[in-house]
Amino acid sequence: MTPLRVETKPLPHRHWMSEVSRWLIKGQKARALRVLDDVMAEDLPLFRDIDPSADEERRLAWLYRIELLREWGRWFEALAWTCLECEMHPENVAAQAIKEHLKTIVNLKPSSRQSLVQKATMKLTRHWHGVAGMREIKAILERDVILPLEQPELYARYKIDLPNGVLFYGPPGCGKTFIARKLADFLRFNFIEIKPSDLASIYVHGGQEKIGELFKNARENAPSLLFFDELDALVPNRGGHSVGHHYMAEVNEFLVQLNECRKSNLLVIGATNLIDNVDPAVRRPGRLDKKIFIGPPDLEARVELLQLYMEGRPTGRIDWLHLAEESDLYTSAEISELVNEAARIALTERRDIETKDFHLAMKVVTPSLTAEMVRSMRAACN
Repeated sequence: MTPLRVETKPLPHRHWMSEVSRWLIKGQKARALRVLDDVMAEDLPLFRDIDPSADEERRLAWLYRIELLREWGRWFEALAWTCLECEMHPENVAAQAIKEHLKTIVNLKPSSRQSLVQKATMKLTRHWHGVAGMREIKAILERDVILPLEQPELYARYKIDLPNGVLFYGPPGCGKTFIARKLADFLRFNFIEIKPSDLASIYVHGGQEKIGELFKNARENAPSLLFFDELDALVPNRGGHSVGHHYMAEVNEFLVQLNECRKSNLLVIGATNLIDNVDPAVRRPGRLDKKIFIGPPDLEARVELLQLYMEGRPTGRIDWLHLAEESDLYTSAEISELVNEAARIALTERRDIETKDFHLAMKVVTPSLTAEMVRSMRAACN
């Protein structure tokens, strides 16, 4: 008998996310879920030896599906998919944690104190309000940050450490600060934003003292999320020739304070446009060891941003999906300027703003990023 030959096409990295976004924008929920099913099917045992790199894609697709089902209020369906995942992949601790959440929501988890169940349900049914698209980032944050912090006992049972810190990296103007603030809201942590100028001092080692005071105050007001913007300016790579002795002392102080933040109910997030300029010791395991690339707004986010910036303006017929596809690589600030330029063009003729005005505006307002620049930034920490 001739053995059955199975051929499978390579899984394009993240391309399926854009396809799902297109169906969601069109309101085709079933089509969106079908795409996710196709990605998840790549992990069948038959294919595991052919394309082992598909595992991370499959798990992201699974998280994507669960988020959508919860967003649509389809709790029992989400629970069914989660139970199936736990049965097929018992090593998936995130699935175990989500299963416990969903059991509480659908009242399958026994509790002697109904008030606690109601409180938990209110907490677990909230979503990333105000954060359009960016589902890959939200899925990674839920899996690697939110769930471990909300269910520490479960993760301790599997001997998985709680997150100590996260490093957001990527081009400027893509929402690193915004996402950090929303994460703090999601976790109900106090949000403390720090810029390099906040720690500057005219005295030698004055910044070192301020860093110590900052962490002390954060511990006293825990749980807290400390967000360090422009981290490369605060803790520059000490291998560089331009780094002075006072900077080295401040980097050392930051490292000391960063150790064991998880035990003090602190979460530290750093943001940088230049990840290589951040001192390597800061990026080591046990410190800011989770790196997340924050790139330009994705398709869903661009649709939302275009509509947001168009609010209150005279609007004619506009193909939002087409414009979102055409504005790939535009940052949030550039999309805002694109809308303003389209409005100026329509104003000259005293008429409603239409799709054609955006096409003309794109000749004036162009993205500062290229696909190659984004690929290079994404790969910087690999």
